[in-house]
Amino acid sequence: MRRSPLLLLLLTSLAFAVVARGDDVSRATTTSHMLSARARASSADVLALALAEREYVVALRRELHRRPELMWRERATRDVIARELAKMNIEYEFVTATGVVGIVGNGSRAVGLRADMDALPMRERSRTTYASEIDGVMHACGHDGHVAMLLGAAKVLKDIETRSSGTFPGVVRLIFQPAEEGGAGAKEMLAPSDGGRGILAMKPDIESVFGIHNWPYVEMPSGTMGTRGGTIMAGSGCFDVNITGRGGHAAVPHNNVDVIVAGSAVVTALQTLVSRLTDPLDSVVISVTVFNAGTVSNVMADTANLQGTLRALDPKTFIKFQDKITKMISAIAQAHGCTASTSFEPEWNGVKRIPYPPTVNSPRAAALATRVASEMFGAENTREVVPVMPAEDFSFFGEVYPSVMMWLGAYNVSAGATHPLHSTEYVLDENILTTGVALHVSYALEYLSNGFDAV
Repeated sequence: MRRSPLLLLLLTSLAFAVVARGDDVSRATTTSHMLSARARASSADVLALALAEREYVVALRRELHRRPELMWRERATRDVIARELAKMNIEYEFVTATGVVGIVGNGSRAVGLRADMDALPMRERSRTTYASEIDGVMHACGHDGHVAMLLGAAKVLKDIETRSSGTFPGVVRLIFQPAEEGGAGAKEMLAPSDGGRGILAMKPDIESVFGIHNWPYVEMPSGTMGTRGGTIMAGSGCFDVNITGRGGHAAVPHNNVDVIVAGSAVVTALQTLVSRLTDPLDSVVISVTVFNAGTVSNVMADTANLQGTLRALDPKTFIKFQDKITKMISAIAQAHGCTASTSFEPEWNGVKRIPYPPTVNSPRAAALATRVASEMFGAENTREVVPVMPAEDFSFFGEVYPSVMMWLGAYNVSAGATHPLHSTEYVLDENILTTGVALHVSYALEYLSNGFDAV
């Protein structure tokens, strides 16, 4: 029978009600029976265990949602994660100022599960009962949900390890990563710039990393999930341009060097990089979003500042266009008698913005994630998605390890989850939290048991 996303959610809720009910058997007894009957947990076992953690992950997610923190300031979030891991008797260590890496299992093979944890500088207008209590800061991208999913997965994995009588198949590293929203936290977690111990120094080496992002768009209703091999999300870089000319009285422009004319020429010329110097089958976006110059109407400014973004799906194109943009701006400024400097690592609000390369999924990792999802939730609810132009610093993990980012459908009218990511009215459909738990656990166990041999 074909299972629709809505029916799947209804079945999920029903299953949870049965599992959570204490009049027949406790969850601990159920888990013990599952694992004593099999060498390792099956997809059905994992899903049942994940559903049993619904109350836990919802409560935890709401706790985090009420107290959001901006990138590199996630100290209270870090402490909540550490508190929960300690309750589970899971060893952990702090990586960078606010990141956490937990560890479940032991052995010579390791897999990584990643959740981002930072919020955005936005005033929430969702009107939920658990809305942000921090004025001007909001979890508008669902990272609170991502953290809750991974902590739920940690709980299930530790339970399975405890009951596995020494047969747990390897090491799971639980990566709680700060500063995804522009701070390149993934890159710092791999090799901290302060010289501290990062993920690359941990043994055994991670062999694959799995990540989830909620996707609240109409083409991905709750109960569905999707990924693809190859590029799934664009690379993104912020550029900051300073043009210097010679200011003076607006009545005698011939005695001055006009930075506004030069800057305007830059804005229009940059679009020709896309329309005339890009393969039509390639995907590139250049947007100038800030143009500041001058303060009064009768004075020509000495300097102008432009800011914008570059996005591209192909890694080579992304690198090439950073150089093209820099050279074009310098040439145009010079043609207008000005000088220009361009940076793709500007510092905004005290944080250095490092370009994110495109997120490129390993085809084998994507195939494994798809198979795991299909086995638990049905092939009809698992799909191959198309690449999009938003960026993700999960890309840094993909440059080091065979990795996969999977989108978890989160569009649900009845839950009020119809607003896009980064909206002040964004609402996360909490029905998907246990789905994320199950996907994390299943990917980790399947990879540790069989690697990519079965795909």
